[in-house]
Amino acid sequence: MDVATIRIRHYAPEGSDCGPVRDTYDTLSTLVEQLGPKLEKMGFPVTLEKVPSGGEPAKNNMVTMECQEIEFPETPLDEILGLEASARSCNCSAGEGHGECRTIELGNDQYQAIPPGLVADGLLRVALSAGGGCGSGCGTCGGG
Repeated sequence: MDVATIRIRHYAPEGSDCGPVRDTYDTLSTLVEQLGPKLEKMGFPVTLEKVPSGGEPAKNNMVTMECQEIEFPETPLDEILGLEASARSCNCSAGEGHGECRTIELGNDQYQAIPPGLVADGLLRVALSAGGGCGSGCGTCGGG
């Protein structure tokens, strides 16, 4: 069985205490723990990396996914799901570029702390893209 590692990256502001960022990382950690073994059995081990956002508000709390082995480049979760995202004011403290967080918009709802269902959907789309299935909101799997 070929192995294709799905890399999840979570961009976080350095030296900041931020509820949405902390909540999103906790969600990612839990999902990697819960879904990781199942996806690994399918040939898709999952890794989670915390990456500094470099003071760029549009990157604060951004989640990306990548799978080099199937030529799936690092792509923000919102793009994988075919959703809109923007930087909006949040309760991050400390330092320049820390007062905003990436916010995903789904209909009339806005999420700064990313719900587990959206992350799980993104993981499945990346894995399915290996077989030519849905990967990035193209509309063929009902997700875009």
